[in-house]
Formats: sequence, C-alpha cells, structure tokens
Amino acid sequence: MARLKASYFNAYFTADICGKIPARFAVVTACDPMGRRSTPAANRRRDAILLRRLKALKIARFRVTGGSKDGSHREPGWGLIVKSPAAARALAAEFEQDAYFWISKGRIYLGSAAGGPLQRAGSWAARRAYWR
Repeated sequence: MARLKASYFNAYFTADICGKIPARFAVVTACDPMGRRSTPAANRRRDAILLRRLKALKIARFRVTGGSKDGSHREPGWGLIVKSPAAARALAAEFEQDAYFWISKGRIYLGSAAGGPLQRAGSWAARRAYWR
C-alpha cells in the first residue's frame, strides 16, 4: 500500500447540493491520476468519463470539489451516495487515483485506492472551502 500524501489529509471541499449533506457518502475524482498533474482538458475528459460510469452504475451523486485551503489547487469530483467505502475504493482504483474520501456523520476518512484501513482526516464542517 502506497503512503498517502499529506495534502490529501488537509483537503478542503465545496459541495453543490440542494439541502442537507447526506450522513454518509464518498468523494471520488478522476483528475490528476496517481497524483500527477494533468492538463485541464485531460481532467475534463476524465471527469466526463467518470460521470458516464456513475450514470451507468446508477449511483446517485452531487458535485464535490476538493483542493487546497487557499484554492490554488482544485479537483472537481463527485459525492457518491453509496452504502460502503468499498464502492468508492473500486472507482478510485478504476480511475487511477491514489485515494478517495469517505464521509460518515460529519467525519472525513481517507482511503487508499490500493486498499487498507480508512484513516481519519478531519471534520467535514471544519473543511468547508470558501473559494472565490
């Protein structure tokens, strides 16, 4: 299992959802595979492919963007309404991601796409981004 980057544990998030955030959901992106920066065009293409995959799997979703506290780095992804982190891990691995997030009762957990235990990564309320 690869060591997860410290920046993943310090990610901030925006969520494009009407109403209350679900009690449990996952966050997966298709951007910057294996933590390597891609062009914006390549990231848009990968995001569109991920969206098609989510639709085919009939996974309810909402837009979530994760990034650095100051917003200088942002990765659009998807909040996935799934029953367990296993579904998110499988999608993260399929889309060549290092990691995914699992949010449960306001707590953020970071999981490696390669497998292994979830690691605590903070509070959803404390990691709300206010980017412009």
